[in-house]
Amino acid sequence: MAIDVFPELNAPTVTIMTESPGYAADEVEQYITFPVESSVNGIPGVRRVRSASAIGLSIVWVEFDWGVDIYRARFQVSERLNLAEERLPPDVHTEITPVTSLTGEIMLISLRSPDGSVSPLALRAYGEFDLRNRLLSVPGVSQVVAIGGELPEYQINVDQDRLRLYGLSVKDVVRAASEAHSTAGAGYLLNVEGLEIPLRQTGRVTGIEDIRSTIVAYSESVPVTIGQVADVVLAAALKRGTASEGGSPAVVLTIQKAPGTNTLALTEAIDKALDSIEPGMPPGIELNRHAFRQSNFINLSLENVVRVARDAAIIVAIILGLFLLNVRTTVITLTAIPLAMALTLLVLWGWGESINVMTLGGLAVAIGVVVDDAIIFVENIYRRLRANLLAKEGDREPRLTIIYNACAELLNSVLFATLIIVIVFVPMLFLGGLEGRFFRPLGITYMLSIGASLLVALTVTPALSLLLLRGKLGEAGRDTFVVRRLKALYRPALRFVVRFRKVTVTAALGLTVLSLCLASTFGTSFLPEFNEGSFTVFVMAPPGTSLEESDRIARGVEERLAQIEGVRSVVRRTGRAERDEHAEPVSNSEIDVVLEPGFEKVEIRDKIDEVLAAVPGMTTMIGQPIEHRLSHIMSGTPAAIAINIYGDDLSVLRKIAKEIEAAIKPLPATRDVAANREVMITSLPIRYRHNELARWGFTPVDAAEQVRSAIFGEKVAVVNEGVNIYDIVVRLAPEHRERVQQVKDLMLRGRDGALVRLSEVADIGLEKASNLISRENAQRKAVISCNVAEGYNLGDLVEEVKRRVDPIVAGVGYTVSYGGQFEAQQSASKTLYVMGGMVAVLMLLLLNMSFGSTKTAVLVMVNLPLALIGGIVAIFLTESDHVGRNFLALFGVGGRYEAPVISIASMVGFITLFGIAVRNGILLVNHYAHLIKEEGKSLSEAVMQGSQERLVPILMTALTAVLGLLPIAWAAGEPGSEILAPMAIVVLGGLVTSTFLNLLVVPAGYALIFHVPKLDNAIEKK
Repeated sequence: MAIDVFPELNAPTVTIMTESPGYAADEVEQYITFPVESSVNGIPGVRRVRSASAIGLSIVWVEFDWGVDIYRARFQVSERLNLAEERLPPDVHTEITPVTSLTGEIMLISLRSPDGSVSPLALRAYGEFDLRNRLLSVPGVSQVVAIGGELPEYQINVDQDRLRLYGLSVKDVVRAASEAHSTAGAGYLLNVEGLEIPLRQTGRVTGIEDIRSTIVAYSESVPVTIGQVADVVLAAALKRGTASEGGSPAVVLTIQKAPGTNTLALTEAIDKALDSIEPGMPPGIELNRHAFRQSNFINLSLENVVRVARDAAIIVAIILGLFLLNVRTTVITLTAIPLAMALTLLVLWGWGESINVMTLGGLAVAIGVVVDDAIIFVENIYRRLRANLLAKEGDREPRLTIIYNACAELLNSVLFATLIIVIVFVPMLFLGGLEGRFFRPLGITYMLSIGASLLVALTVTPALSLLLLRGKLGEAGRDTFVVRRLKALYRPALRFVVRFRKVTVTAALGLTVLSLCLASTFGTSFLPEFNEGSFTVFVMAPPGTSLEESDRIARGVEERLAQIEGVRSVVRRTGRAERDEHAEPVSNSEIDVVLEPGFEKVEIRDKIDEVLAAVPGMTTMIGQPIEHRLSHIMSGTPAAIAINIYGDDLSVLRKIAKEIEAAIKPLPATRDVAANREVMITSLPIRYRHNELARWGFTPVDAAEQVRSAIFGEKVAVVNEGVNIYDIVVRLAPEHRERVQQVKDLMLRGRDGALVRLSEVADIGLEKASNLISRENAQRKAVISCNVAEGYNLGDLVEEVKRRVDPIVAGVGYTVSYGGQFEAQQSASKTLYVMGGMVAVLMLLLLNMSFGSTKTAVLVMVNLPLALIGGIVAIFLTESDHVGRNFLALFGVGGRYEAPVISIASMVGFITLFGIAVRNGILLVNHYAHLIKEEGKSLSEAVMQGSQERLVPILMTALTAVLGLLPIAWAAGEPGSEILAPMAIVVLGGLVTSTFLNLLVVPAGYALIFHVPKLDNAIEKK
């Protein structure tokens, strides 16, 4: 089976990327993004189309409904793109990026030269052409993106002064350079003395000198070569991003996996490939394969989950031994665990499911429950066999008959109880979106485990009982010491609650109301915070900041982060790499901070906050790699809350974004508040005067292409040298394109050979323009994002944010939506509430069918509110840093009340709890009916005897479930237990109160609704 950290979480998304060099953001939106968006809107199954238009780049994300086949989706998008390309500018090309997922970024590796002997040019060439291609050959790797160093290319840096000397223009050099490299074949000679001889031409560029000696024109019958008007070098291409490790320049390669690939197996395959590559690396290059590894988190998470599952199994075995004090019955009961688990894994394997934290979590949570059916059957069989031994020799029944009757007595109760548990988990199957992908595997695994345990209890348990429970079975008719002590404590309590039944039921009702009042003060969240062992730190300089300046600022932050005690490695990526699917401007940096094992995450984050606070004028955000990618899947931002403002006017959107940022930043519950990067930056527009162009013999296309060739450059050919691929690019020399005046003085060549300065045919002047334009579903939008500060919760923060934001947006007539984790939390909560209500009604109908009595069915359903009490109290105790202080704060005494948080994981815990709690009620009430109907007991006798006889199986099933969950609860905060621990805490607390109250309130309620007469002394003595 495949092994991963989480189930496949990626919504089927097709990413369309269009490089458009030289275009401003608003031009990219108008000429590229909008046509592409229009072409893909309306494809069946598309749920959202998002886009980002940045300088020279358009990215469109086409998100399909969950479950849509990604390859079919790509084919549909490709069909539409073929039509859209007719409307795009002729010099741009759209491409669909490789199939991968946002959570598929499994490794970061870095290359650097510690002694500086390898140049950035050579370092990037090795990483880009050698190492990248080797890694792409590993099956399962879908994409490798390199950033940093200097990407080599053949540059023809034209000197304008030398061009004027010969009366030439950049256009002439572009034409000549395009003819410097030829890969044309010459065919072959058909039959030369019986041989077929291919012709080989050597017109290819093999070095700088080949380009330099290429002719541009004749001047006075003397050839003018490229080398006479330009400097030809192998140098660094223009770049939009850079990288470093620990403050030293580096090349960072991001390795992404294909969806469905086993992360651990792929990481192992990559390590093997790197093992074979490292010995042959050029001297002076150092490879760090531990810059970031998702497999570390996966291994640690799975180890922790397996460990708590093992501990839970040991605890269950101890509990069974204490109650039964019989090796044979303990062995029979414990057999249910491996058999049920094995059956569950076989079914999951057959369905093609992976082993991940959620499937293992379903098994771990179920460990204490899968023995319940076996416990119930074995306890009843054991008790009946011992009672049979007390009978006279002639009155004893065959062992097979005893075992059959003991199982048949409980069959109806166990079947209905198991059915109830399975039905309770049905709402989880209806969860949609990301929350469904998270919790559905856990629910399915749990349901399969319960079903498998029932199958084992109905088949293997009776068979083993027949084989093993022979001969002397302890002291006939006598309970174990533990059972005797429990019954001695239970008997007077039972008499008391039955006698004072109204007071008991009223007190239980009061406790339920109080617990619900306490729960109303709780906050909400989507998922608990993960402990990934690493942080992702975003450092955003003011938009418009150059790459060189943002690199300098981010390097200072990186160096200080590397000095924090407990930090293992720091790797930074600034700007955007080629082929990267993120429209990051050069002003943005993403820093991956990997922690040493054993250091507290909160302490390290506080130190990171101190470093970031010392950098003025920067927008910063701290997340974790997997967490921020999950947020990207939900809202397109790396934060927990995304406030999306929709409208057409960019200036209004900017104004609203600033107002909202100012309004929510002072809130103590917010951190990392950031308005989106759609701000005005300085640009240099060139507006051609058409009459002047015509006067000098230019068309707008002639002029625009010459300007682009001179400033941005023109790629005229591609040279292959082994695995290395170099572009040949013509542009002005760097010293001729540094200032605005040089752009104005740029010489253009008209159709009749006339040379004219750009300023003579165009108006040129600085002005402000957008740097990034975001769109969603054909509307422009501004995004303000934020995270939740320590000690606060998502639900309360969103309500406060809405209170401040809604009036601002309504004032200008625009619309607002709230996305991110809040959106998923709201969707999941609504589904669970609605489906939960439907399941409660179905449970009542099934119970009524089982008992033939509505009053009895309602009595059993009383276990649900009884279970709520403990679950709510458990959340309050575990979520409060200082329980006493927080309890007083609840009543306005002392400091601020820190609302405990109910996450979707906690709600799933309540679902688990309800099924187990109702089962205990079914067993108790069904046994009353059995004693009355089959053994002729009176109502009073049935309540007293039935409650005591069911005490042991109920306590055993409850204790095995509770104590089986203790290792998971203790592991709270450890990798892999972040989602399971809140579930375990709720179930643990709820089972404590529901079991205790079930044994007291259900007998009292039964006595109340069925008018059980007052107990006489004879019954009390029994």
